Amino acid sequence: METRRDILKRLALGLGVAACGAGRLFGQPGDRAGYAAIETSSRTGLSQARFFSASGTSIGTAPLDFRAHGLSQSGRRLVVFPRRPGNRFAVMDAVTLEILVQVTAPPHRHFYGHGAFSVDGQHLIVTENDLDTLDGGLGIYDALNGFRRLGQIALPGSGPHEIMRDRDRNTFYIALGGLQTHPDYGRTALNLDDFRSQIVVLDHDRGTLAPMGYWSGSEGVSLRHLSVDGAGSLYIGGQLANASRGDGNAVLWRCEDGAAVALNEGSLLGSYVSSLASFGERTVVTSKASNTVIELSGGTLASHTSLTGASAAAVSADGSIASGYSVLRLNGSDIAVTDRFEFDNHGLHLRATT
Repeated sequence: METRRDILKRLALGLGVAACGAGRLFGQPGDRAGYAAIETSSRTGLSQARFFSASGTSIGTAPLDFRAHGLSQSGRRLVVFPRRPGNRFAVMDAVTLEILVQVTAPPHRHFYGHGAFSVDGQHLIVTENDLDTLDGGLGIYDALNGFRRLGQIALPGSGPHEIMRDRDRNTFYIALGGLQTHPDYGRTALNLDDFRSQIVVLDHDRGTLAPMGYWSGSEGVSLRHLSVDGAGSLYIGGQLANASRGDGNAVLWRCEDGAAVALNEGSLLGSYVSSLASFGERTVVTSKASNTVIELSGGTLASHTSLTGASAAAVSADGSIASGYSVLRLNGSDIAVTDRFEFDNHGLHLRATT
């Protein structure tokens, strides 16, 4: 019988390295884009991808027929994932802004809003929920052949949310939120009284899957969002799901020497992390619960500001950007965007598209 390790190794072998940095088409809307974001209509519940220049000017939109949540990009391929419990994701051309293909989840599974590409762009790894067992899983998709599903990997628990790849290696971190949900009960957690959350590490090249283990102080917290800074430090953001369990007041950690260390700056976040983004030494953390954006430098608080509905964030070499309900804050300056759509406020990260 083929083991999980065998499956991981087989999937990691792939079909060889392919170049994904396709040349850009001059004059296309996405060619001028610095950022992409997801906005959702409060009236219809449907989303659109909106593209912005590096200065925050809106330069194009792409309508979607589902409520979207997260983004992942490799070369010109930009994947938009649905908000839990959505069952299809869309692949866009990041230059022309055209929808290339939509991929539907297998029967009895749904997506959890996030995914990540392998370094070479061959594979897309997506967080999923098994509706028969309510256990989490990863779906492996062939990104070079129409995003055909290659297989799946079982995870040691429920509620996987964000998956984040190390910048230069095929090491993936998965935030396993621990909460069991089923579409028949909406987004209600079915195991709130006894859940545990953890981080799982996938070495895609070696075909190994290793839990980081539980740590004191995370009781009652569902770990959701991740980022990796330029030094390779992993930041972990959670949401307090059950205040009656343990002393789980911390919601922000930084991994140091393999151990998760709570950051006191997390007290500014109102027990809720909406989004994390890092570049170089800088990390931006947002919370729609406390309407707060904090910036860390090497794990130390550099600044904190107020932004109503603070949610998605991105950091690049040129600066940082965060979103409120209908406002972008780009390098400290607010830019009003729209009054018909709101930025997704459940932890979507804006992604630099250049």
